[in-house]
Order: sequence, then structure tokens, then C-alpha cells
Amino acid sequence: MNSNLVSALILTLPLLLGGTFHMWVVRRNWFAALARPISQAAFGANKSWRGVLVMTVATVPGVFATVWFAALLGAGVTRPLNAVSPLLLGIALGLGYALAELPNSFVKRRLGIAPGAPAARHRFWFTLIDQADSALGCALIYAWLIDVPVAVLLLIVLVGPAVHLAANLTLYSLGLRKEAL
Repeated sequence: MNSNLVSALILTLPLLLGGTFHMWVVRRNWFAALARPISQAAFGANKSWRGVLVMTVATVPGVFATVWFAALLGAGVTRPLNAVSPLLLGIALGLGYALAELPNSFVKRRLGIAPGAPAARHRFWFTLIDQADSALGCALIYAWLIDVPVAVLLLIVLVGPAVHLAANLTLYSLGLRKEAL
């Protein structure tokens, strides 16, 4: 397998772990007091302070696990990951993930698409953007904080939506998500 692709997949792990924990929190309704919308008018009811906080905090252990896993594999991405504090990287990735989802939600609310509902028109494009926005946000964080080759960053943006979709389908099959997409 291409080493850039392996690096890109490894760099998605912190978000997979953080996102899975976030779905667990939502499903169990933990931290219910934080489940208030950031701005219901702007982003809808599903973009909550709980999501921002949980993704930010839950991505940190994901970064530590990824550093450990990458070291086991001897993956070339290990050196850049060690160049920044895993705590700082985890916080930044979690925030990057959560904040990158907001513009798409904003556009969908302006178009009258209900929170969590599929778009009636241009469904393919909205679904693609739903899966790609967080990958782009995380690629930007990686570009900002660590020395990741441009090819790996592009692969994160290109492969990230497929990884995100696969994670969503898995979480749906486990009963942790209400919708598959």
C-alpha cells in the first residue's frame, strides 16, 4: 500500500476514535446540559456545545493512541506527530473537526433543509460535503501544526469522506447513530 495513503489513514484515527466516543455520548445522552445548540437559527439543533466540547476532549486520547499505533507500525508519519504536543494536536483537531462542520450546516439551514434531514435536491453533493467538511478542517490543522507532506494532506481530504462514511455506517449498525448518513 502507498505510504502516503497509510499515513493519511493513520492520521484519520484520532477523529475516528473521538467521533465514535462522541456518538456514544449522544446515544447515552451524557452531558445533557451541554446539548444546547450553538445557534439553532444559524446551524440547527444538532450542532451543539456538547459536540464541540466532546470532540475536542475525545480527540486527545485518539492522538495519543495514534502516536503509539504509528510507532508500532514504524509509519513515516510518526516523526511529524512527535513534533507537537499530543494534547495540543488533539484539542486543535477536535475543534477543527467540529468547526469545519458549521459552514455546511449554515448553508443547509438557509436552504430550508432540516437538521439531520437529507437534501431533496443535490443530495449527492450535500452528502459528500457532509462527509468531507471535517476531513478538510483536520487537514488544515495538520498543515498548520505538523510537517505533513502535501500528498498526505490531499489524501486526507480525498479519502477522509470515505472513512467518515464507513464510520457512520458502522456506528449506525451498532445503534450509535440514528441515520446511516
